[in-house]
Parts: sequence; C-alpha cells; structure tokens
Amino acid sequence: MKRLAWLSPIIAAAMVGIATPASAEELVLKFATLDVPQAHLNVRVHHPWAAKINQQAKGIFRIDVFDGEALANHGNVYNQVVSNVVQIAWGLPSLAGKFPLLDVTALPYVTQGDSEVASTALWRLYKTGLLDKEFDQVVPLKLIVFPQSGLQFRKEPRSLESLSGLKIIAGSKIASEIVQRLGGAPLSFRVDEYYETLQRGTADGVLVGWTAFNPFKLAEVTHYHLEVPLGGQTGYIFMAKKEWDALPEPVRKILAANSGEGESRAFGRFWDEVVKEGKDQTMAKPGHKLMQLTAAQEKVWHDKIGVIAEQWSKAAPENAKVLATYKEILAKVAAGG
Repeated sequence: MKRLAWLSPIIAAAMVGIATPASAEELVLKFATLDVPQAHLNVRVHHPWAAKINQQAKGIFRIDVFDGEALANHGNVYNQVVSNVVQIAWGLPSLAGKFPLLDVTALPYVTQGDSEVASTALWRLYKTGLLDKEFDQVVPLKLIVFPQSGLQFRKEPRSLESLSGLKIIAGSKIASEIVQRLGGAPLSFRVDEYYETLQRGTADGVLVGWTAFNPFKLAEVTHYHLEVPLGGQTGYIFMAKKEWDALPEPVRKILAANSGEGESRAFGRFWDEVVKEGKDQTMAKPGHKLMQLTAAQEKVWHDKIGVIAEQWSKAAPENAKVLATYKEILAKVAAGG
C-alpha cells in the first residue's frame, strides 16, 4: 500500500493541472490518458470521469490526470500499469499482446450493432468469467468496443474487387488476415504512427474506423473511404490487479461505483457520437469521397473474409465458447435486454 500513497515528483508538460503533494491521509492514483489535453476523449470522457470521482472521494483519495506520453504510451501502457508507474490508464488491450480472446470483437461481420451495444455486451462477456485467464494481472474499470472499422485510402483504389497491390495498415492479427484475404499486403503500426506512415506513402491505406480521424488527423492523409463492417477493436480503462486488491475498501467502493457496465455503455455511446462527428467533419472537407461496395462486390468480400470468424472459433479450445457467448449477449443487448 505504501507505494500507492505518494506521487513521484515527475515533471510532465502534458499533465492536466499541477499535482499537489498528497496529505498523509490521502491516497493519490496517477491516471495516464496517453493523449493531448484537448483531445475529445480527454475533454469529454477521461477528465470529467476523474473529476466526478475526485468530488466523491474528497479526503479519501485523489486521481491525478497525466495527459500525453510523459508516463506511458500506447506501446508500453500495460507494463507501466502492472509495474505501478501509473495506477490507472486508458489503452488498447490488443497492443499488450496478452488478450487473444478479445479478438472476438475484431472478427468481421460479427458485431453488427453500434459501439454502445457492443461495449455493453463485452462487459457482460467479461463478467461471465470466460476472459479471466487474460485478465489475470489487470482489472478493467471500463471496457469498450470501438465502432466497426472500414478502409481509408490515400488515393482512389483502381478497383474494389480486391486490395491487390495495396499496402494497408492493419492494427491486429485479424485485421492483417482480412487485408491478406482481400489480396493486400498488411503493415503493422501503432495507431499513433498511422499519420506519419500514410503521409510518407509507406502505406496506401489503413483499416480503421471514423473514431480515429479526429484525434489522429487522418482526414489529412486519407481521402477515399469505404464503410464495411470489418470488425472493431477493444479499449479499456484499467488498473493492476495487485494494486486494486490492495486498495482500502472505501477507495474500491467509489471506483467500483464509477466503473462497470453502465460506464462501459456510456463510453460506447460516446464513440457512436464520435463516428458521426468524424464522418461528417471529414466528408465536409474538399477532396474526400465516400465509396460503397456493390451487391456483387459485397458478396465477394463476405465470401473471402466471412470465414475468419469460423476459423477463429476453431483455433483454440475456448474460442468457440467465447464467440457463441458474445453473439448471444450481443443479440440480447441489441433487443433491449
């Protein structure tokens, strides 16, 4: 517990406000958001969430928010939390390489609903215990499934029959398989590397959704956009399990009251709003074109990549159960259950 009770004197230019030394009675939890202070995710979700908790936790504990990459980045945030450099963080589980079962959300043509539905379903899937093996070191406070990914191109592709001859950034193993099955060459880069990779022409396009456009300025480096339900990606706000377990009960109680299914649902609803904003703002700019597959092309794509979910379910003993359960929960949530 002692290691949680003080705030190291780290100078962080991107930090929100200035952290004041904690009193002997006050516990301080560092929250790494990984993004600039003015990012919509910080302004509309992370900062209000921390402020709400701090209001409820006066005299008990405090969350100090660190924006930017002073304490962690998308590549190392899991290890930074597990090693207690920060106590709470936002991140993408796929980049930690420790959550293969969460790839269920990345399967094409599985998650047909919006982010609110999928995020609620993912939290319920987590609560079944089927993902416990992967969450052995961390505790999620919120889980979300980003809205469906599409394809964003620097230049108009010669044909939509396939991606032959095109280098496409794919942020996960399944995304890479999608690109390969469509004839393209997948490239692996972190989301914060997409802009430079596209700007330099190292990649011809990226498999990603509208949610990445605002924070990563992808409208500046892609101009042709194809909407196809090619799977989502998961995100989470999380703590190390050993630190969570060591928290005093009053602290856990307040954090738990501001976590869970309701928070995950609201987080998903935010991303649904961001999809509309990202799409509307991008398409209002000159030089952008929204493309669509014809019915014949849609069938070709579905035939090529629709089998990925079936193959994934057979790849490991637990996969089939996770996929079946996730689909069942998705249907219930979508129906209002």
